[in-house]
Amino acid sequence: MTTSRINPSRYRVLNAYHWLGQPATAVNVIPASAGATVPSDQIMRVYMQNISAGTVSLCLAGLFPDSAWTAGQWVAVGTTLTDDTTDAQDAGTNDFPINTTTINDGHIIGCTYPFGLVSYDMTTATIGAALAGIIEYWNGAAWTEIAETGMLVDIPRGVGVQWATGELIIMFDPPADWAVGGSGTGVSATKYNLRYASSAAGTTAGLARRIYVGVPITSWRNIATLTEASVRDYSPNGLSIPDGVVRIGCAANLAAGTVSTVVATNLEIVY
Repeated sequence: MTTSRINPSRYRVLNAYHWLGQPATAVNVIPASAGATVPSDQIMRVYMQNISAGTVSLCLAGLFPDSAWTAGQWVAVGTTLTDDTTDAQDAGTNDFPINTTTINDGHIIGCTYPFGLVSYDMTTATIGAALAGIIEYWNGAAWTEIAETGMLVDIPRGVGVQWATGELIIMFDPPADWAVGGSGTGVSATKYNLRYASSAAGTTAGLARRIYVGVPITSWRNIATLTEASVRDYSPNGLSIPDGVVRIGCAANLAAGTVSTVVATNLEIVY
C-alpha cells in the first residue's frame, strides 16, 4: 500500500546564479548558495523552471564537501599531475591555473564519488585566438573524451572560445563506465578523475580563485526560456541521493557554457 503525507514539506528557492555564484569560501566552508541540507525524508517530486532569458540545461545540484575531492595541474610532457588542492579550495585570487600556454597542459579534478558539476570562480581569463579545449574521464583503460553532445553545459571548447572571468560551470551526467584511477604520475588511483587540457594553446593561462565540485542528481536538457521543466515524480520510493552529497540546490546555463549569460531558475522539492 502506498501512503501519502497530508502536509508534505517543501523547499523552494530562486537561484540567480549559474550554480553558486562566487562565494569564495575558505576551505571546508559550505556556501549558503549551495542550497538545503539533504532532508531526512525521501524527496518525492522535483519542480524546476527556467526564468533565464534564453534556453538552458539545468539540474537538481548536489554539492560534495571539499574533503571529497582533490585537484592539480596536469603537464602533458612527462604526464605528471602536481597536486594543488590547497589553491583550488582556498579563496586566494589567481592561484589555481586551469591550463598553461603549452599545448595539452591543463588540470585534473579527482573525487571520491562520480561527479558531473564543477563551478570555477575565474579571476583571470584565458587569451588566445587558437585556444581550444578537451575534457576526458578515465574508463579503466584509457582517457576518454566527453564530446560536446555528452555535456549538459560544455567547457569553452571551440577555437578561440575563452574561459572568461566570473562563475563558469560545467555540467554532465557521470559516464556509466567511469572508473577510478588514470594514467600519469600523481593521478589518484582511488578517485574518479576528470582531465581538462588545452588541445590548442593560448597566450595567457586562465586562473581560478576557487573551485566547487558536485553532481547533477537529476537533469534536464535545453529548457526554453520562461518554461517549467517536466515534473519528476519519484513516488512511492523517493529520489535516490548520491553518496557524499551535503547540500541540494539548482544549477543552469547555456549548453555552450559562458559566464556572461544572466541565468535564473526556480526550484521546488517536495518530501
